[in-house]
Amino acid sequence: MPAETTRAANRERLAARRAAEAAARAQAERRRRTVLGGVVAAVAVLVALVAVIVVQTHRTSTSANAAVPANTVDGTVISVGSADAPVTVDLYEDFQCPNCKAFEDASGRTVAQLVADGTVQAHYHGMAFLDTSANGRYSTRALNAAAVVVATAGPGAFQAFHDLLFANQPVEGGSGLTDAQLVQYATQAGAAGSSVEHDIRNLTYGDWVKTATDQASKDGVTATPTVFVDGHKLADLSSAGLTSAVTAAAAG
Repeated sequence: MPAETTRAANRERLAARRAAEAAARAQAERRRRTVLGGVVAAVAVLVALVAVIVVQTHRTSTSANAAVPANTVDGTVISVGSADAPVTVDLYEDFQCPNCKAFEDASGRTVAQLVADGTVQAHYHGMAFLDTSANGRYSTRALNAAAVVVATAGPGAFQAFHDLLFANQPVEGGSGLTDAQLVQYATQAGAAGSSVEHDIRNLTYGDWVKTATDQASKDGVTATPTVFVDGHKLADLSSAGLTSAVTAAAAG
């Protein structure tokens, strides 16, 4: 065989061998990535399961002997207005929620008037999901303080306290109102005394706050404010929208 032909054949065999080696390396890399992807997926599933366990543990970690504030309905609802009112309005709110403040600014007086004239009984469902380290768990502290007020001085004082907190709502992401300020607004609303200050500062109803928030979740509420008029979710949260829905519900 001529030398040139022999060299050409050798080059072809070398090229074929290198191609085979490259293919083998590529296949090995694909296998490695498949295994790695499986491991990552398994870790992700494990993390998700741990997260679910943590959430469920948090949701069920309240004590069976947790303090429940007096003057509440079904354990977690604060009712304002006559039990004989023909229409029930359920309001789900977080005291730190800016949209809740916007609703209260627009429609709070309408709710109060409908309650005052006997048309509506308002059911307030407190939620505390906007806690941060920056605001010192303000959502929880504010709802606990509201529980202290209703337990001490009744629904009328709660309504006044509720309105004061929304009128003086701290900026979201800020430091939140202090316990001293919560005590001050509680006093202004009609709930005063050393026991009030003690219960506000010591989160006497902290477990109740968790239970109330959990119950709102069980009720299917995923955002605040959420308002129901006789069980029907209100789409138009304006004063006119609320009035129209209440009028229709009262008419049957």
